[in-house]
Amino acid sequence: MQTHIKTIGLACLLILGYGCQRKAQQTTNGYSAYEKPDTTHGIQAMKDYHYSAEVENGGIRYAYDIVRETNDTLPLVTGDDNEQFADNYIRLRVNRGNQEIFHKVFTKNNFRDYVDHKFLNRAILEGMAFDKCTPEGLRFAVSVCYPGSDIYIPLSVTISSGGSYTIAKDEVLDTVTEADSTLQEE
Repeated sequence: MQTHIKTIGLACLLILGYGCQRKAQQTTNGYSAYEKPDTTHGIQAMKDYHYSAEVENGGIRYAYDIVRETNDTLPLVTGDDNEQFADNYIRLRVNRGNQEIFHKVFTKNNFRDYVDHKFLNRAILEGMAFDKCTPEGLRFAVSVCYPGSDIYIPLSVTISSGGSYTIAKDEVLDTVTEADSTLQEE
């Protein structure tokens, strides 16, 4: 009996050790430890990030790369409590196969036609993330927000297969919850 318990225990340890080793060997193709030291000296700044992934749209494979970094050359934004925040820029690069079709650095001023001027002066460019594939191209969600809050303006950038882009203000959320669909049926 003790021999069976020892054998089972040894087998469990081997499986656990193998599982941990495989987990350590896995790589992710998502957010990376892409951070640089904070040099803002008391100015609040978001952490830098880098995200890469691949998607397929209309049978064509695309790779995109999003990098957000604090930009010391942009004007500081002052919050309600007079705390100062550094603004960000976001670099978006899209490749179709091995060919780069789009590469642009965005700041919040790229969205000034879609955001109220007073809001824009007190906001920062918070982030960008892939949203979905559409017939028009790859759609990326963008957020311009009051720093340190959940008050934001949702926007989108759509990159066509030819590399042109359009910006739009998102008015309606794309997701419908089960509760929402129940209310619509009544």
